[in-house]
Amino acid sequence: MMAQTPPDHELLARAQRGDANAFGMLYDRYVDDVYRFFYYRTFNRQEAEDLTETTFLRTWERLGRLRAEPDLNFRAWLLRIARNLWIDRHRQSRETVALDALPLQDPRVPSPEQAAQQAEFREWLLQALAHLPERMRDVVVYRFFHGLKPAEIAALMGIEENHVRVLQHRALKRMRHWLEAHGIHLIL
Repeated sequence: MMAQTPPDHELLARAQRGDANAFGMLYDRYVDDVYRFFYYRTFNRQEAEDLTETTFLRTWERLGRLRAEPDLNFRAWLLRIARNLWIDRHRQSRETVALDALPLQDPRVPSPEQAAQQAEFREWLLQALAHLPERMRDVVVYRFFHGLKPAEIAALMGIEENHVRVLQHRALKRMRHWLEAHGIHLIL
């Protein structure tokens, strides 16, 4: 039987006392979430890795600002740091990404034909996502790539929970219309 890792608030308390191993456990628990946050904005692995590293460095520097309580949502706090870093970076330089440069591989594809179909569909979805206004794209990424609940997204973005639901609905509707305009019809 495997030992369970301590909850976030216990790891945070230990990390605040200088326990680098506890912070390492938090890092291991959330590094993929932070990486995905940046990857679906940059579509560049190296840049996403660099921004992820910077996020965890800022998190380490700011550990003392957070209270280690049982209802702690460390993941949301960490993603808020990532979001603020992204906003700062985005203000400094507004770069564009060529959609044909997007790596669209899915390592779980069982056959070459399915891989080609999935890669093509994924490319269409990423293009539809890229055409959304930033706030709508953020809601979709938080909701479907990070699995955050509307209340968590609301807290992260500083908006009302109902507004998150409206943005999600409008974003999905826009994505569907964009896909249909390009000959892709979804059955939902």
